[in-house]
This record gives sequence, C-alpha cells and structure tokens, in this order.
Amino acid sequence: MRIEASAAFTSSRPLFPLFIFLFFIPGFHARNLQQCSSSCGDLTNISYPFRLQGDPAGCGDVDFQLSCQNNTAILNFRGGKYYVKGISYDKRTIRVVDVNLAHGTCGLPYKSLSMSEATDDGRFPSLITFWQANFVNCSNTIPELTDSKVPCLNGDTSHIYVNFSNRNLFGYEIPRNCKVISRIPTSSENEMNYPYNETTLKLLATGFDLRWSVECRNCHTFGLSCVYESKNDPRIFRCETMYEEDYKTLLTAAIAYLVSRSLIDKALLVRFILAPLVVFVFLLHKCLTTRKKVGNAEHVGDLQMLPKPIPCSPQGHTRNLPSDSPKQVLIAASIERST
Repeated sequence: MRIEASAAFTSSRPLFPLFIFLFFIPGFHARNLQQCSSSCGDLTNISYPFRLQGDPAGCGDVDFQLSCQNNTAILNFRGGKYYVKGISYDKRTIRVVDVNLAHGTCGLPYKSLSMSEATDDGRFPSLITFWQANFVNCSNTIPELTDSKVPCLNGDTSHIYVNFSNRNLFGYEIPRNCKVISRIPTSSENEMNYPYNETTLKLLATGFDLRWSVECRNCHTFGLSCVYESKNDPRIFRCETMYEEDYKTLLTAAIAYLVSRSLIDKALLVRFILAPLVVFVFLLHKCLTTRKKVGNAEHVGDLQMLPKPIPCSPQGHTRNLPSDSPKQVLIAASIERST
C-alpha cells in the first residue's frame, strides 16, 4: 500500500545523509525514552512516541501528545476529539473512539471524519479496518431506510439515517433530497445496513484502530512519500527513495520546464512590454519632430513680416526710401543737388 504525501515529492543525493540522520535519531530517542512513561485512567504505560500534556520535555514526541481529561486520555486529531481506548506498541496501533459516540449514546460524531481524511496524516498513515458509517440527512422520509433511522436526531423536516460502507458514497447512491452530513470510521468488517439499535450503538462505541508511525511523520515533514517496508510486516514504514533513472528523468523534465518557461516569459515580455514601449517612443519622436518643423516654419514667417531697415545718407540724414511716385523721386533729387 502506498501513502502519498500532501506536499510535492522532492529528493536528491545531497539529502541522503540528512535522511540517515533524520531516521537514526528518532530510533535512538525511542530506545532511551522507554523508561519515561505516564498514565491516565486505564492507560498505564503511555511512552514514546506518545506523551501526556504537561510531561517533561524529554518525554515522547510532541506530535503524538495526548491530554488527560476526567481521567481519560484524549487525542485531538484533525479537528475532532477521540478517547484513547488502548495503544499497542508491538503492533503500532492506537484505538480511538469519537467522544460523542464513546458511551453508546445516540447522536452524531463530534467531527466528521472519512477514512481518506483519517489516513491523510503522516502520524497515522493507515487504518486497520476499511469501513465507515455515513450519516445521511433527508428532507423527507425514505421508506426503504426506515430501519436505519437515527431516532434522536429526527424532526419534522430532518430525517437522519446511518449507512455502513467501505468508502464514501457516490452521488447516485444517495437518495434525492438527501445529503451526507457526517462520517466516521468503524470496526465493521462487512458492508451492510445495520438496523439502528443497540448493536449499531455498540459498534460505533468500539471506535477504530489507527496505525501510527514516526517514520511516516518524518517523511511527510520533508515532503516525501511513505510506503510499507515489507508487505509481510505492516508495522514498518520508510520514506520512498528515487532511483537513478527516475532522478535523471525528473532532472530532464525540470530543465525542459524551466527552459520553456523562460521562452514563454521572454515572448510575453516582448509582446506586452517592449513592443508597446517601442511604439510609444516612435510616436513621441514623431510628435516632437512635427512640432519642431511647425515651430521653425512660424519663425521664418515672422521674420519675413518684420519692417525693412531705413538707409542713412553719408551726412547722417535719413534717406527717404523711393516711392512708387516718379514725381516724388524727382523733387527729392533736385533738393539734394541744391544743398
């Protein structure tokens, strides 16, 4: 069975020494912390990796911390609260039950938890059983589900039924005007719709078993995948390693991706930034050139409209400019000769 990590898979040779250190140290601590144990109610030997809130810092692992309330150990897991009914350090399992269902009372789980959600956690990579109870709310009565009705939750416009299956229900399996409102893993080992009675309440009150693993927690911490070490021993997990061929393939794909992204980024840069900038500069240059030519033309026109200078005689008198009248020209010439 293969458990996928929530983060992307990354690995390279320089990280191998880190992995060795990472998995050697937890094993070393496990051997030296077995003598550090706590108790809460019926749990008399809470030891590594588990610890109780308030224990000394050297006891257990904080990721596997439990709290003790009303003489009962509680595990806070994926937003829900679960009573811890037992821990097996040999099988590496922990049995938990939803706090709302632990006493065999009618009701919904404290927090909806499907099987896939339960195993999507590095600390608890798998379930021992693969069955869950689906609580379905319908706006009207479903006659064929009458036996599985949850009596304490029914009202005039709300009818709650419980269904047992080995997976989440598909849409076509849910009656019209109904929807799944809660889920919880169970220890049921066969797929059937139990009548909602004392048997169902006892089944829900038994809880379910989670398999815990420090190794898988470490895998998830570094974004790696977690797999069974051996099919014959489901207790031991390890981080998934990358073969040389896979490493080369991933490296080639990464280089191709970076090159393609670089070319795309350059094309976008030319199209949406450089091209508009060049057009803008060209239009600005053309506008300024046109304005300069118009200004020069106006300046030449102004010079042509200025009055011409009046010439002076050698004696410093102002010489009258010739006019268009011949008579005036002759009179001016005679006066000049007489003087």
